[in-house]
Amino acid sequence: MPAGSETELPANLLTIYGAPGTFGELGDGASPTRITEVPGWGFGPGQAAFMSAVSPDGTVFISTTPFTDDQSKLTGTDMELEIFEPEAGRFSRLVIPSTRGRTSLPRFDPGYRGVGGGDTSDVIVVPGPDGADRVVFTSLMPFYGWDTSVDGELPSVGQLRRDGGSGRWMYDASASRTAAQLAARAPATIAARAFPVLNPLEPRSPRGPSSIARLPRSGHLVIAQYLGTGRGGTDNGALLVLDLDGRVRAHWQYPQVRPLGVELVVNPREVVADPTSEPDDERFVLISDARGLDYSTQPFPIQEFSYSASTGTITPRSTAVRAVQDGSRMESAVFGADGTLYVARTKQDGLRAETLAVYPKLGRERGLVSRTPATGNWPVDTWGIANPPDYLVVGTDRGGLVRSISVDPSTGAVLLAGLNGLVQTVRPAGRGSRMTFRTGQPIDVGLSRLRGPSTRYVGVRRGSVDAERRSLWLPVNQMVLDGLTWPYPPFKLDQWLLRVDLDVLLNDG
Repeated sequence: MPAGSETELPANLLTIYGAPGTFGELGDGASPTRITEVPGWGFGPGQAAFMSAVSPDGTVFISTTPFTDDQSKLTGTDMELEIFEPEAGRFSRLVIPSTRGRTSLPRFDPGYRGVGGGDTSDVIVVPGPDGADRVVFTSLMPFYGWDTSVDGELPSVGQLRRDGGSGRWMYDASASRTAAQLAARAPATIAARAFPVLNPLEPRSPRGPSSIARLPRSGHLVIAQYLGTGRGGTDNGALLVLDLDGRVRAHWQYPQVRPLGVELVVNPREVVADPTSEPDDERFVLISDARGLDYSTQPFPIQEFSYSASTGTITPRSTAVRAVQDGSRMESAVFGADGTLYVARTKQDGLRAETLAVYPKLGRERGLVSRTPATGNWPVDTWGIANPPDYLVVGTDRGGLVRSISVDPSTGAVLLAGLNGLVQTVRPAGRGSRMTFRTGQPIDVGLSRLRGPSTRYVGVRRGSVDAERRSLWLPVNQMVLDGLTWPYPPFKLDQWLLRVDLDVLLNDG
């Protein structure tokens, strides 16, 4: 298809959910997008829709991020998750209490104008030890300068479960852990590195848990710790493995990186687990943000790791690589059921999509490991080198940077959603060294028709697939990226949830 072309929206493809009267021009009757007003829909002050997950019963969970899109600059007053039950048409705003039962936690310093609380940086659904599903979430910034002796602490890693009586999803304080509680369940040497005390007047730091994935064999949780210790050590982040009880199973500090003698800072941002992993060799990939000591942004790399549950070790299998040495970034990733790795990339400007990179599993390994293994002094000698993918999928570079990449387990289709609201499908066929790809035309979901004043930004975030109900759920958030000087007093902005009908989207007719 010609570059930049888009297809007309098929009937019944899109449904958007939100508070009554908040749909802008999508509610004028001329749009093919179906609007569904949900009574009681509303995020808390300063909270924008972020990552999503869906449970087997069809419930959608949405984590939250500040209006600044920067967890170090909070804009709310609490920590919360949003819960939407489509069949019941019910929205719930679940506010997470501190260990002292507080739900409003403004920063003590009045110069911050009342902001506080914490973010919920990622959310996943996992099977619990009792067979019932659990929701696990992380918080990159669970503390923001209040008096913990009075107000308590918020969890760094939290859990939700269904209440046996009401059947509603609820916060499970007994299964949730603050950084101090995680440290208490770890050997002293690991506790000091993974959950350090950075300031005697502050609680232990969880070092910014930014992303979480379940390892398929052990059921343990691998977490990317975005932040370094900042003193007497490194600004680089780390990797952490926990079990569902909150016991530390492994910890790995990202080493100092000096390619060509130039020191860089590496912040682990996203972890994704390989469903084809073997016992004691559970593979996952890590995408990291990278910058120079002068805070200049460097192209983001991807790297493959192995976790052994029996030895409690995390081992890098590949060095950190880029697809092409052209300034493009590895942005987000997903595995297919056969172990094929799909990596969404971003052009050097950080705003536009670059072509999708594909690394299939050839035998026991992907090209990440077989072509660029983590051998020798890899943080200096090979960090950031090019590892050209086995395939670059033509036609996947038409929209904004990919905010959501997922796979429909029923068809194997790769689902891409970009910064500017373009949704695109890639249909792979074959496997290994004999793969072909059919790229669908991008579909504009109409974000421009939701936009408010020019100082606000509307975009999609990471979606989740409900294969049984043939739905791709995409959080649609509204934030303030400019026009207001932070910090500002907390206020509310409308947020939405978009459903894409997968049967309509993937209709071959």
